[in-house]
Amino acid sequence: MQRQFQRLRLPAQRFAAVDGRQLDVPDLAMNGIISMEALPRYYLPDEQKLFGTDLTDGAIGCALSHMLIWRDIIRRCTEDGVDPRAPFLVIEDDCQFCPDFSEELLLERLSHVPQDWEIVYLGGQDLLRRQHLYEVGKGARRLYKGFRETTAYLINDAGAKACLEVSVPLFWQIDTHMNDESLREGLRPPQPGSKDHTMHPRGYFLWPGIVAQQREGFPTDVQKVEHD
Repeated sequence: MQRQFQRLRLPAQRFAAVDGRQLDVPDLAMNGIISMEALPRYYLPDEQKLFGTDLTDGAIGCALSHMLIWRDIIRRCTEDGVDPRAPFLVIEDDCQFCPDFSEELLLERLSHVPQDWEIVYLGGQDLLRRQHLYEVGKGARRLYKGFRETTAYLINDAGAKACLEVSVPLFWQIDTHMNDESLREGLRPPQPGSKDHTMHPRGYFLWPGIVAQQREGFPTDVQKVEHD
């Protein structure tokens, strides 16, 4: 990441991630950070867990790492006088920028995203292969429950508040909470009239993306097995 930042002349602030292996998960549940309902699935053997959804130690550490950054964004806007509309770029440490990535490219792609955005993913996976149904502009799609990954995203104060609100208590991996409104309260029957696209936070993603997740040499500690 340091080499990429140097090449792009992109200043960055490093946040130390939370190590999920060092956490007292039952205590987090007792304090309302993790849902009590999530514990039985957390304790399942890996082979019985749902890939990309059920909590693992790494998934909990990843979620808390993002939550700490969202809290810092809210603090900066509340206490330090930062404009609440200011975009914050959050990048995980296995992010690979596309070869022609630049601030100019990012701003050009962002210009096609509706201005009401609260979070914009710069890349990720369209797991349900329905991104084409959510086009809102050139290379921009409305966020929906089939989109996953938190490799890199832009977020503002409203987005940080919304993401915190919908992610506590934690039932599933963090990007499920951020994107899939139908699963935020655990396994429940779908609500009448519920929609696939995400309204809270008001989210979008770039398609095709301008970042990718590095997988070679970066084994996952979030999923139960390696990605395909």
